[in-house]
Amino acid sequence: MTASPPVNDDGTAADPTVAAALPQPQTMSLEVAEVADLGPSLRQIRLGGESLRGFQFAPGQDLMLRLPLVGGDLVSRRYTIRRADPSAGLVDLNVVMHGDGPAARWANAARPGQLLPEVVGPRGKITLDAGAAWHLFVGDETYLPGTLAMLEALPGETIGRAILAVSGPLDEQPVDSPGLVEVNWLHRGSASPGDAERLLEQLRGWQIPAGRGHVYIAAEVSVALTLRDELFAQGLSREQVSAKGYWSRERANASRGEPDVPA
Repeated sequence: MTASPPVNDDGTAADPTVAAALPQPQTMSLEVAEVADLGPSLRQIRLGGESLRGFQFAPGQDLMLRLPLVGGDLVSRRYTIRRADPSAGLVDLNVVMHGDGPAARWANAARPGQLLPEVVGPRGKITLDAGAAWHLFVGDETYLPGTLAMLEALPGETIGRAILAVSGPLDEQPVDSPGLVEVNWLHRGSASPGDAERLLEQLRGWQIPAGRGHVYIAAEVSVALTLRDELFAQGLSREQVSAKGYWSRERANASRGEPDVPA
């Protein structure tokens, strides 16, 4: 491939975070088991079903949900798995409640007992780089579940840092990790969630630690691209950066549940 997308589904072409044998996706019929608000912008939706008993996933992977539209059509949306309880057949997803898209409308109306007849997962190939001495996560609230799931999966004495932009202090979420973890919460206030400037400022003031590490980025498409290029300018290689567009200000999400990214 002579020209790869700047931010793609699976990370860069030679991404070391792609494990040799990730759990294979399956199609499941699940139902909403519980709904809880985690803050002004984030709603947790717990899904349950017999298909989830023994469910395995790598931290950072997601589920693709087929959600109903007015008129009976379906639209696909992907949500990173926050946590799962395979013995109880449960999985937690966190949905950002911004805007008035089909996913936000579904999450706003979600109630226990509602059926989701077509859920596919686990999906996605960006997960922890097992050979990295340190890990840095950068993104907005859409990356909260993925970041926290991967931070909590770090082994003890492993360095994990996160820079996360959220609306305000009420959207901050706790993290329980055996690793040496630190989260820098940036409160956006009335600023646009698709603005890269504050995250970019943090990256420019960041001192790259010693040893080989890995940076994981997920945000609005153009923001993720800007942050990725800043890291390249600081000397990080393509193999050290996994960047992914979770949403787009200018394009609706594609049929696979994520925004199209121009080459």
